[in-house]
Amino acid sequence: MREIKVLLRLSSNSVFLLFMLLISSYSLDVIIFTQTLSFKEAWENNILIPELVTPRFTYNRQETIYFLSSLEDPKILIDLADNIADHYMLSRECEELKVPHIVIEDNLKYYKSWTYSAISSRNSYESSLYNILNFFNWSEGFVFNSKKNSFLQEFILNLSSNFTSAIIEENSSINKIISYIVAPSGKSLFYLFTDSNDSVVLQEALISSKLIISGNGILLGKESYYNIIINGALAIVEQGQEYSKSDEDFIINAIDFVISMLDGPSIANSFDMKKVLDTSCTSHYCKAQFSLINVQYGERIIVGSFSSSNIYITKPIIFLGNSSAVPVSAKKTLPISINAGSTNYGSASDLNVPIYARGASLVISMVNEGLLDILENFQLSLFFFDCGATSYDSAYGLSCFSKGIDKFGLGHIASFPSSVAIGTIQTFKLLNLTLPIVGSCNSAPGLNSTELYPWYTRVQLSDSILASDMAPLIKSLGWSSVAVLYGNETYGISCYLWFKKYAEKNALNIVNPEWSRVIPPELTREESTNYINSLKGVYDSNARLILIFLYSGTTFGYILERFYDLGARKGDLVFLTTAGGIMVEIGFKDEYLYKRYEVGVPMMTFQGSIWVGTFGKKIYNNLKAKYKVTPSDYQCNFFDSTYLLSNAISSMINRGLDYTDPYKLNSTIRSIKMVGCLGTTSIAHGSNDNEFNTVTIDANQISNGTLSVYHIGLFNPLGSKLLTIDQPFIYGDNSIVQPSEFRNSASDCPFPDSKIITFSKGRIVIFCIGFAIALITAIITYYIWKKWWDVKIETLNQKQEISVQDFVVGISIGVEFLQIIAMGPDFKKIFSLLSSFADAISLNLASVIKLENGIFWAVCDLVLACCLLWNSLCATILLRLNERSNFVIFQYLDELGDFLMPILGNLCFIPFVSVLLDIFVCDEAIGNNFTESFLATDCYQFCWQRTHIIYVILAILALLTYEPLAVFCRPLWQEFQIQLHVKTLPLFLMVKTVVQVSLVVMNKTIKRAQSTVHAVLFVAVLICYVIFVHKYKPYNYQRYSWWEFISLIAVIWLSILATINAEINGSSYGWIMTLLAGWLAIGAYGFLIMRKKYPSLLFKAKGHDTSALFQFAFSFRKSTSKISGKSLNLQSSSRISPGIEIY
Repeated sequence: MREIKVLLRLSSNSVFLLFMLLISSYSLDVIIFTQTLSFKEAWENNILIPELVTPRFTYNRQETIYFLSSLEDPKILIDLADNIADHYMLSRECEELKVPHIVIEDNLKYYKSWTYSAISSRNSYESSLYNILNFFNWSEGFVFNSKKNSFLQEFILNLSSNFTSAIIEENSSINKIISYIVAPSGKSLFYLFTDSNDSVVLQEALISSKLIISGNGILLGKESYYNIIINGALAIVEQGQEYSKSDEDFIINAIDFVISMLDGPSIANSFDMKKVLDTSCTSHYCKAQFSLINVQYGERIIVGSFSSSNIYITKPIIFLGNSSAVPVSAKKTLPISINAGSTNYGSASDLNVPIYARGASLVISMVNEGLLDILENFQLSLFFFDCGATSYDSAYGLSCFSKGIDKFGLGHIASFPSSVAIGTIQTFKLLNLTLPIVGSCNSAPGLNSTELYPWYTRVQLSDSILASDMAPLIKSLGWSSVAVLYGNETYGISCYLWFKKYAEKNALNIVNPEWSRVIPPELTREESTNYINSLKGVYDSNARLILIFLYSGTTFGYILERFYDLGARKGDLVFLTTAGGIMVEIGFKDEYLYKRYEVGVPMMTFQGSIWVGTFGKKIYNNLKAKYKVTPSDYQCNFFDSTYLLSNAISSMINRGLDYTDPYKLNSTIRSIKMVGCLGTTSIAHGSNDNEFNTVTIDANQISNGTLSVYHIGLFNPLGSKLLTIDQPFIYGDNSIVQPSEFRNSASDCPFPDSKIITFSKGRIVIFCIGFAIALITAIITYYIWKKWWDVKIETLNQKQEISVQDFVVGISIGVEFLQIIAMGPDFKKIFSLLSSFADAISLNLASVIKLENGIFWAVCDLVLACCLLWNSLCATILLRLNERSNFVIFQYLDELGDFLMPILGNLCFIPFVSVLLDIFVCDEAIGNNFTESFLATDCYQFCWQRTHIIYVILAILALLTYEPLAVFCRPLWQEFQIQLHVKTLPLFLMVKTVVQVSLVVMNKTIKRAQSTVHAVLFVAVLICYVIFVHKYKPYNYQRYSWWEFISLIAVIWLSILATINAEINGSSYGWIMTLLAGWLAIGAYGFLIMRKKYPSLLFKAKGHDTSALFQFAFSFRKSTSKISGKSLNLQSSSRISPGIEIY
């Protein structure tokens, strides 16, 4: 065989090095034409073997033709240059010179007959690809190709419209293409025909987007298979190229195949070579057979071979996810799960839950049939768990859910009872499942906590939101007062507390007493009679509208019967309750049916809206048509819970997000807004609940034991229109005109408001008694001061360790501050909480609680008893009865005196005087006689009748004895406290007594007649009092005196605002802010002046003994060894004060 002369044209920087290794195996005379600098450098540095090649460092067509024509046969031109135009020209020259021309081209359409390709043709590649697609029955998918391989894009797209494609260019943003085009397409099969580098980036992007999963498939071809990084991937490869990992590998392998065909003894000239090439190559293409490569466990395995007409699978194929199942050409399936079976472990099954879950199934079918505008390129699957229908057993649930651990999918729909939902959440924690859970019909208040249940959301309104909506709803319906009855269970208590909170915010009055608002949640007819008093409290409130929070419809029916027994008849009461709490059993005796019908109509019900709008009605009709029965309301909830989860997945896909990430999916569920069967759904920030809490108002009518319902309207607290009335409510008198809020009296009295008149005679009596008491107090106080307590106190100049007694003196400043503001102008509109607290501290109880039906007399009894105890304590101590008598009672009284005298004589002074004066306040009546007047604190108690007269006499006696003793003993107490460093000026205590009595009297008299005049006088008295305090310094410790002054300034500021507020309407929040701003300024000023002018002289060296608090360290006994060891001699020569001496 003659040595073949090879003229090789190169343009690559690396092909020549590989070619060197190749030609060393053949008898070739190689002349290389190249401009490759690295080749030139290698030659000049003797890296190449000189005897193997004769290099020519030129690179043009003329030089090539010249050298080619000068070579002797056999000769061949291997043209690996980049210039296609040169290829065409050289093809002509080679045909004229009769020199075989070898190229790397898949399309020889414009080449001459002496030109051959070392690779396969486009047609054979397309035919082989077609055979592969048919073999696997793949008729859809996403095609990635480079511009070079755009012919494959056209070929595949012509096969089916189910293919989608994208051209990957050098600057393409592959990650964006995957996120925003590929993922939303729903394709599960991917075809890569790109260059090697883009192929790697694409594979990585598909992996990171979690598209390389079991059930999907990927096929690589052309240059894209050089670097396969995905286990389970398939590749179409020309035979002999199975392990190529670069373009250089591919070219050398292709040229090697051609040269190997020509390496034989029969080759004598170029015509011999052409004959061999014509025989071995098909239509001038030297490759027509292909291999099917499968990457298994990181290795390329040849699993089959094929051509344009045949295919042979020789080894098992492993697809993505180590699956042996061939991926199917279908929309990508997105799995979700639901717990909606009928099994209740340990109890009876509930066949209703699977019926309710039909709503969830409808979402799946509508999405898969393209009837909803979401997930159009995907389909959903729903896996049903049966792990607790309406009751949940934790052990059974754990076992049940564990069996389907791989079936939960992207998210889970919880069954509707709250106990099952909570049990499911807890089981998921035990299974370490991080999975979004969407509740269907769960309304328990606790489930709204994102802290406790971060993976849980729900579409149904929670009981707490629904209850809180009731207050503005009732106000919108035109009511301002309501009676409330709730079951003593989690549901009832929670609803009541939420309603009560929002009732206050909406100025809605709950008129029945607190004790009458609660009732057991489950009652029999016989048991209901035991709670007639609670129902009587509701009925006696005279409220017409009654709000009931009960789950049990049976109990509600018995409640209706009891109201009938109390005297209620048609039109007397209007009931408002949850739709779930209404159930009127049929089959009763006529007597019971009649009672329920007579009392229970009219009746309004409320619930979270269902079947809302056009879409809601569409879903309702679809369910009815599909299952041939009237849909349950719960099906609407199940539909929306599944629809919310599906919308969240769809939103993530459309935004190019990883919808398989449970954290991102959970976040998306909480951020999207959708319109579903329940109306608009959007999870509120910081909550698990739907913030669009539209409430449906219906009316229930009972006739012959059956329940009929008609729609009234919708309440939307977040809408532009709060209340939409579609049909008026028909009241008990068959009228649409709303009746009065109270059956008898809006004042909650046992007589109509129209009968109440101002009783002038009673007002004169209280004015006379009040001012007489004030005058007597002033006279007695002045006498006591001049006789015994006209003394000075020494200023505290040295630091002392603060004692319990000192601390109590400081606390009394704050207590008296609250008591004084309670006696001032009414500021409930400004700060109702503070007003109520101050009233409570002052025992101004009529402003805090309802003192009706004799309750006030019980309070009076307590105060009178305390006054009697006070008198006994003072007599025992002042007269030393424990020493002069052996009666044990005096010993006990002496001991009690040590503890109780500071409290009863000082802190309780205003409360006791206030309650005793309330006995005389009878300035309203239902007639002109004294006996027709009634107490202001309890309109059920008439004045100047036997009971009242007895209390009047007792009150006068109490005032005439309690006040003088309190005046005398207030300064006396501090004289016996050796641990007390902060002394009070006796003159201040005297003046304070007169001021306190005057303020109480004004509160009971002038304030009731002329509130504005009272406010002005109150401020005037306080101003005088403040001047006195500032001048005489009530304490020997300057800081205490200063804060007494500051607290009175704060009272004056509140009183001025309250007076203005009574005359000018405005936002309560504005008044609160003004009040707090003033108090803040006063407090800041007081603090700065205190720090600047008044040094701290009390310090705490160590913690006080707690037992001292129980022993009242400020009692008399602390200053002397025993009360028996001291005597009180009321003579004029005392070293303490005139007329007092201690032995």
